[in-house]
Amino acid sequence: MTKLPLVAVLTVSIVTAFWAVSTESAEAQAPASPPPQGSTQQPKADAKKDVSVKNAPRKRVVSDLSGFDLLGSGKQPIVVGATRSLTRPTALAPHLARVYELTPLFSWSSTPDSGQVLFVLEDEARRQIFQKEVQGSSFRYPGSAPPLEPGKTYFWSVAISLGSLGSVQSDRVGFLVLSPAERKAIEKEVVQVSSADAYRQALDRARVLTNHRLWYDAIAAYTDLIARFPKQAVLYEERGTIYAQIEATHALSNQDFARADTLTAKQP
Repeated sequence: MTKLPLVAVLTVSIVTAFWAVSTESAEAQAPASPPPQGSTQQPKADAKKDVSVKNAPRKRVVSDLSGFDLLGSGKQPIVVGATRSLTRPTALAPHLARVYELTPLFSWSSTPDSGQVLFVLEDEARRQIFQKEVQGSSFRYPGSAPPLEPGKTYFWSVAISLGSLGSVQSDRVGFLVLSPAERKAIEKEVVQVSSADAYRQALDRARVLTNHRLWYDAIAAYTDLIARFPKQAVLYEERGTIYAQIEATHALSNQDFARADTLTAKQP
């Protein structure tokens, strides 16, 4: 047998490896097949799409509830998870959402070393409207604070003190308070879903808020329902679907889906 020189052997090996990597890369970047001709999609229809939720309890095709974020996809610049700093909080909300209630519930990612958190609310000109030191990872805007004005946009953030090292602040996210006309239209829908059954009435109200893509209001409604009816799997499933719409709350969607699976498995 003829022995190849060492240089030739190395050259063949490198070319072979490069060809294999190039083939894998091309396959990974190949575009998906286009949808069939004539297919249409309504702006707010709950069309099904595969929302990427890492480490989901089971594979789900989650409803596409586009529209919660007025600025687009709702992806945060820093993903909740291992890539984030352990001390920096993240607002668990879209970049710019709409708000129905005038006392919205704000939430952020908790951190192991956070004690008191400084909540700050600003207007569009970055003038401070309200601030308060709070505990935990959520805060409901109090009725005693300066009232939120219909049709105006506000921005909020939270900051955690690091003592002598200063402080770290979350990204600012905003919300637009609905106009009087918009509020009246939603109030009319809420009244129409009145029911003698407290659970059914509250669930229908949460679904109305979801259909109007009111992030803060829908999340608060489902959170209240879960506190009152903690064994209803559908509540975790539907709140998890909302959480799955933006990257910052994927971890919360995983938790809700896992809880829904557990409760469903226990049903006879």
